[in-house]
Amino acid sequence: MHLLVWSIFLVASCVPDGTHAVFTPVDTSQLHQRELDATRLGDPSYMQAWLAEDYGPIATTLSRAEVLASWDYETNITPENEAGTEQASQAGAAFSRMVAEIIAHFNFTNSSSDDPLAIQMKNVQKSMVELGDANLPKEELKELVSIVNSMTNIFSTAKICFDPEMEVAELEQMKADCPADKLMALDPGLTKFFRNNTWDSAKRRYVWREWRTATGVMRTNYTRYVELKNKAARLTGYADQGELWRSGYTEDSLNVTDAVIQKDLNDLWLQIQPLYRELHAYVRRKLIEKLPNEELSSTGPIPAHLLGDMWSQEWSAMLNFTQIFPDRPSLDVTEEMKAQNYTVQQMFRLSEDFQVGLGLMPMPESFWELSMMEKPTDGREVVCHASASDFYTDQDVRIKMCTEKNMDDLITIHHEMGHIQYFLQYSDQLLPFREGANSGFHEAVGDTLALSVKTPKHLAWLGLLKNHTDDVASDLNYQFATALDKIAFLPFAYIMDRWRYDVFSGKISSEKLNQGWWDYASEYQGIVPPVPRSENDFDPGAKFHIASDTEYMRYFISFIIQFQFHRALCDASGHVGPLYQCDINQSKAAGKLLSDMLSLGGSQPWPVAMEKITGSRKMDAAPLLEFFQPLYKHLQQVNAASGDIPGWTMS
Repeated sequence: MHLLVWSIFLVASCVPDGTHAVFTPVDTSQLHQRELDATRLGDPSYMQAWLAEDYGPIATTLSRAEVLASWDYETNITPENEAGTEQASQAGAAFSRMVAEIIAHFNFTNSSSDDPLAIQMKNVQKSMVELGDANLPKEELKELVSIVNSMTNIFSTAKICFDPEMEVAELEQMKADCPADKLMALDPGLTKFFRNNTWDSAKRRYVWREWRTATGVMRTNYTRYVELKNKAARLTGYADQGELWRSGYTEDSLNVTDAVIQKDLNDLWLQIQPLYRELHAYVRRKLIEKLPNEELSSTGPIPAHLLGDMWSQEWSAMLNFTQIFPDRPSLDVTEEMKAQNYTVQQMFRLSEDFQVGLGLMPMPESFWELSMMEKPTDGREVVCHASASDFYTDQDVRIKMCTEKNMDDLITIHHEMGHIQYFLQYSDQLLPFREGANSGFHEAVGDTLALSVKTPKHLAWLGLLKNHTDDVASDLNYQFATALDKIAFLPFAYIMDRWRYDVFSGKISSEKLNQGWWDYASEYQGIVPPVPRSENDFDPGAKFHIASDTEYMRYFISFIIQFQFHRALCDASGHVGPLYQCDINQSKAAGKLLSDMLSLGGSQPWPVAMEKITGSRKMDAAPLLEFFQPLYKHLQQVNAASGDIPGWTMS
């Protein structure tokens, strides 16, 4: 439920270019001064009215101010703007404590156990008294915010000495005193390098190592971060921060407990694992053929620097030498986008057009005026990691992204625009319900729409895919290209928080952080570091979500349920044929089904929202496996023919 609120409102006259704005305190003590009617504290409709009339207006304004402070900082990383986020967090914690004190007076023990409004208000009450970070003493909360800002700053401003035209030996000699024009940031430079087609193993190894050296300095901060997060979680009533994070997926009223969620997540992984292992074996064989001098083992794990991107989480960049039927046109339309002189604005408009074609809501004009769609060229340091923000008033919604003109970013835009559509759809809900049914739902919306946009049929309709033939070979190429994105990502998404759960619980000690990370990566992803690692390193810090205190299991969940959503929307659209061929483009029936679920926001337990769109209350990988079934069979045949056994052994 919604907890991002402040006690003292700091008004931010935020400007689009992220320059620092002045904060003006406003007294919000009026909420505490309003007396509750003691005779109605057991009436859920009275609490509902209090949320709408008393709490809502103040909290909405304060929530906007908090997002503005974060926006100012992320679009212009300065000490002044960092101080603004720290002020916001302190004020927010005080207000949350005040609200918790007030809302604790409501008591619905005498309400009927099947009264839906009473159940709903109990859930809101529970979320508002569980203060999380706001439970920390003032100085420790300030320290936690400072640590997270510091780690985010390290990640966002990190640069390494690199020039893709230079040899590694030259770079090694130069890096101790690297010229400013050779310092390269993650976005767009290093990301673009990892997407290139040369696959120079030595350079990739160098970049992989240097990025982790640059970001790994946050290790000491991270150890203290774990201590503070755990203290806050325990003060909130949870065993550790991992259990608190998982509580976002539990539903007491439906007997979805922490143990149930952990078992369900593991069961989902086990459903997917055979497909991942076939994909891994096939890609490993292609790497052996492409890089004979690397002496890769046909039965072992794959060195992490050879798999697609900086984190081995998404392998689409490998399509040019792994495509199953290479004589068919590539499904990466980046070059065609360049040939047609696509602009960044055009990429965002294309996503909006798809949503509007389904009968969904268009973007408000302020979205186009206030979003940061490209990396600034005025010298500002910014957080380039793409994100969407809801500012809670006047339909102010924005995206922050350092967009590059390529297919990957076109799909990322659809992902972020899915968040925006969700914001707009539930904007009429009470403030506590202005959020996704769970965080996995929020991540799944845009990706669900992108499953249609990425189809060869839709890319051809857009005029971006030329000379496409509709046959078995082309279908398998499409499924394979999608698997390099979707299936390759799943074990990474799963272990990100499995590792953190173990760190928070103490199963992985602060002295074994890096070893614990690589134990998970080797077991689930089948990858190993390309250079020796030790506890002097902190390789998890190479990923933004570790630095920024962002729970990650949402992405694993979203990659499962987006296929459930896709199956439901395809059925609603009247699609006939294989699921992987479905494009819901311009289907108002599919759009209405999606809108009906999105507009619920967080007002219903997530299994109810799931049932609203899919007819089932369970997360299930069956639609995902249906989508990839022809590819799975083909990979089994190809791997068997080449003698490649799925899985890996550690030497």
